[in-house]
Amino acid sequence: MPLTSVSVDNGSLRIVWSFTAPVEAVWNGLTDAGLLSQWLGRPIECDVRTGGTVAVDHGEGYLSRSVVTEMARPEKLAMTWEFPEEPVSRIAIRLRTADAGTLLEFAHHDLGTLVDSYGPGWITHLTYLEAAVAGAALPNAQFWPLHSTLETLYAAHMEQKRITP
Repeated sequence: MPLTSVSVDNGSLRIVWSFTAPVEAVWNGLTDAGLLSQWLGRPIECDVRTGGTVAVDHGEGYLSRSVVTEMARPEKLAMTWEFPEEPVSRIAIRLRTADAGTLLEFAHHDLGTLVDSYGPGWITHLTYLEAAVAGAALPNAQFWPLHSTLETLYAAHMEQKRITP
């Protein structure tokens, strides 16, 4: 898992992830409905253009709905994020070519007090994205066990950052 960094600040979560795949392949992973289903959930709508809507069924009735606010293929994707019983927040993704492939800079803004709960989830989803882009989709049944493990590691990591001067 090439998680490069994770940080939280003022209700925003930032994750940097390194892929061995080229930028266009990672872009396709973010925007292609078939690949989206391998890492985020079942797409109900997948109109990835400025003003378009992306709606995803995460299971058990949990639907996220996003409106694409900015799209510059293949390097930038920004959208709203609406999830049941949560305030609307914003996601910004930037891709850039790196030595070994692609660097993905992910930011989820306006999370407020929910910021720590989103870290393990996005790290789990990005693990699944990496596998989807590599053509080796991970089994859906492994999502929650992996999430549980990452949740424990994430909590320990964030606690260490809080007590380290």
